[in-house]
Amino acid sequence: MKKNWLVVLMISIYLTSCGILPGSGGNELEGTAWTLVSYDGKSLIEASSMTAQFNDVQVSGSASCNHYFGGYKIRGTQIQIEGLGWTEMACMDPEGIMQQEQELMLLFSKADVISRQGNILRITTTSGEILIFNQTGAGSD
Repeated sequence: MKKNWLVVLMISIYLTSCGILPGSGGNELEGTAWTLVSYDGKSLIEASSMTAQFNDVQVSGSASCNHYFGGYKIRGTQIQIEGLGWTEMACMDPEGIMQQEQELMLLFSKADVISRQGNILRITTTSGEILIFNQTGAGSD
């Protein structure tokens, strides 16, 4: 009986240290909402926005015209966004919105490193581009 308890304890410690267990403290983004301020040094087209809502192991939001969704994993300062999908509406206004949305989704899918300083979230891609978000809504200070 003691061996079983020890095995469960060791597995729990391992999973907690990897940030795999919900509420284990390994995911400071859980339950937070963000709005994109800039990407790769560029401002968003006027009257457009990108949002990101992080829940449990899912991320979702709006890329301006379409809604997106996918899974994510965080290990330390590393973030991986997986299975990114989105609706397929076509928007013509404002001009360039679809091109911006495609670029944002490409960059978001290449997320690699996160850093959070208060209400500012920076996501750096595998190619070095930086997406900067301000915290909004759920979980904001």
